[in-house]
Amino acid sequence: MKFSLNSPIRRTIIANLFGVSVNLLNQIVLVPFYLVCWGTSLYADWIVISAFTVFFSMSDIGLNNVIQNQFSMKYAENNLSECNKLLSVNITIVSIIFTLSLIGCLFYTYSFDIVDQMELHVLNRREASFVFTMLMIQIFTGMYSGIESAIFKATRHTDKAVYFDQFARLIHVGIIFVCLLTKVHITIMVVLICIPNIVLIYLKHRNGRKYFRYNFKFSDIDFSLVKQLIIPSVGFLSFPLGNAIILQGYTLLVNKFFGVESVVLFNTTRTMCNFAKTLLSTVQQSVWPEYSIAYGKKDLARMRLLHRKTLKTAIWGITVIAIGLLILGPYIYTIWTHGQVEFDYKLMIAFLVILFFDNLWISSSVTLMATNNHMYLGLCFVLSAGASLAIAYSIAYYYISLSLVVYSMLFMHLLMTVYTINKGLKLTKDRL
Repeated sequence: MKFSLNSPIRRTIIANLFGVSVNLLNQIVLVPFYLVCWGTSLYADWIVISAFTVFFSMSDIGLNNVIQNQFSMKYAENNLSECNKLLSVNITIVSIIFTLSLIGCLFYTYSFDIVDQMELHVLNRREASFVFTMLMIQIFTGMYSGIESAIFKATRHTDKAVYFDQFARLIHVGIIFVCLLTKVHITIMVVLICIPNIVLIYLKHRNGRKYFRYNFKFSDIDFSLVKQLIIPSVGFLSFPLGNAIILQGYTLLVNKFFGVESVVLFNTTRTMCNFAKTLLSTVQQSVWPEYSIAYGKKDLARMRLLHRKTLKTAIWGITVIAIGLLILGPYIYTIWTHGQVEFDYKLMIAFLVILFFDNLWISSSVTLMATNNHMYLGLCFVLSAGASLAIAYSIAYYYISLSLVVYSMLFMHLLMTVYTINKGLKLTKDRL
């Protein structure tokens, strides 16, 4: 794997590192401002509502990811008519799901008291319902902006799509920051943060036409094509579902059994540790489009090399970062939260143990996910995530320990590590 200045992987890694800095602002820098400007209770409401709305990100049943992979493979085969059909189908499906989700969201907030349903602490029913709806709309505008990323990935300009995405996210973070400092009401803030994604849709379409002149046509809507993609799409659905079980499921469980202060402690500690995951994901995301192209060209040697490099980077990277956090973690956390949340060293160690195995299997899973060979991987992920949450529920029910709740995830991550590395080696015809 060459890392020259003109290497697509090198360019994408640099672009993703810019994304890491944006995530640093979003996930790390903003947290003390949430705590100072909003207080613990309102911030907890924001976490809980965000946790529920994330489930809408699963509503495209993974079709977006599958189509991006398929687009790269078909483009490598020079099948441009099929590429055009893939984008048209994607737009149509997202539009249908968005309409149905919006109707369902409005019905839910009108028929049920969202404050009681989500056990909120500060927001009233009208405010919470509006925030919930706008966050759902933001998710779908993000889906639309991601459709034409397939063009950039297939033409080895993934870095440009990443820069577009991250600049939009940077503006998103800036809007939140200004709103927090100026005491803008949360209902106005959620409207403003939808704007960057809307602008992003236009910018990606305009710039994507330099590499592939796509125009939406109703005649290109081929539902027989949807039937071919439905199985791998359902497979991709399992990943946001599994992530929702682990991320949002655990958040809601901690909120229910341990209370509002523990929710903030749990999420801030996880965020601090998961920043390492964001950093290492720059390599995984950069390799993904190159792996799809290599698979389309049946370049087995390239696939094998990409898999090896990704695994090695994950192992060394997470080891170095974990050592750094073990030494500096308590100081970073105290400064970061302005001392408003008491640090729990055992909880951080638990998250670091989970993070090691998490990064290991995700790095290897690129071999399956980038080639649409992920069906059983996704099923394994959802089932093991559900089993881990059930174990966590048993621990939380008896209020045993917050760190033990985190260790319950080991069941899933150990199983996924063994499965993905084994399957990745088989796909690339390699040895451990």
